[in-house]
Amino acid sequence: MHIRMSVRTRRTVFCGIVILLSVFYLYTNGTLYTNVREKNVSLKLLLAAAIRSAEIGGLEVIAVHDQAKFQIESKGKTKEGINDPVTEADYRSHCAMYHSLLEAFPSITVISEETSKDCDKVAVSNIRDSISNLNDYDIKDEIISTNDITVWIDPLDATKEFTENLLQYVTTMVCVAVKGKPVIGVIYKPFETKQNSTLFWTWTNHAISRNLQVLHKLEDEKAPILIVSQSHAGQINNVTKIAFGKDVKIVSAAGAGYKFLEVVSGNVTAYVHMTAIKKWDICAGTAILTALGGTVTQLFDQQLISFGPTDSKVLTWGLLATMSNHGWYLDKFSNI
Repeated sequence: MHIRMSVRTRRTVFCGIVILLSVFYLYTNGTLYTNVREKNVSLKLLLAAAIRSAEIGGLEVIAVHDQAKFQIESKGKTKEGINDPVTEADYRSHCAMYHSLLEAFPSITVISEETSKDCDKVAVSNIRDSISNLNDYDIKDEIISTNDITVWIDPLDATKEFTENLLQYVTTMVCVAVKGKPVIGVIYKPFETKQNSTLFWTWTNHAISRNLQVLHKLEDEKAPILIVSQSHAGQINNVTKIAFGKDVKIVSAAGAGYKFLEVVSGNVTAYVHMTAIKKWDICAGTAILTALGGTVTQLFDQQLISFGPTDSKVLTWGLLATMSNHGWYLDKFSNI
């Protein structure tokens, strides 16, 4: 009787040890460990992945452009009555960017301009191990809860211009917001040919791509130079003549990413947008400009812009982005 109990006890102990070892293995090498680990994310890894995501999206855009013919659809009309096109390039870039980010960081929230369409035809890259892109930068890491992270992507900014072969305006963009504040911004120009002028990125208070560290600034601004959307340049022209006088200069251009880079490059003094604009258009530019010391607010209520997962995806109160004298510009518009 005592021998049987001893054997039974040994079997129980043995089974318990096996179970504990199995749990330990799963925790350190398998699913349980992954779930615990994915509650937090390295922003340094996410920065590297964001950079690579913008690049692979750009490669898809180039591949579609190089085709003899590609499909163009329409989302309808904008409030300005302009056709809002969507192309195979938008969808393919979305598939590459969106799904590569979620494969690498399955617990984060990713918001994209486009929806997944025919993504089974697009290869999903492993971008989690893209940290080698940052080997030349001395960057201190930061670990953040995935609940606090929202990633905004624009797979193809300036689609209309893409269809018209005005490729200088085309960008792919990724933005990482922490608790609604954009802290990482990536803007990639897939068709840019100038050396060191294709990829721009910042991580606030941590690192800045070298091509953004050497930008010149406007000296002794004698008159404002405003960059505005081509779709409503006439409206801006009328308003700004009242606000700033006849000496104001208006530059019309396409693509929000392009316009933000013109501001941070010192080619213009302010980016002004007076109608509704989607937040995936402006998140990356906001992150870059503010990391460099600039300011971005809504134009008409002068409030900062939140990019959280439950915030509205549309900005309806206008946009003002400047590198300096932001309050002065706001006062000018508020007096109209």
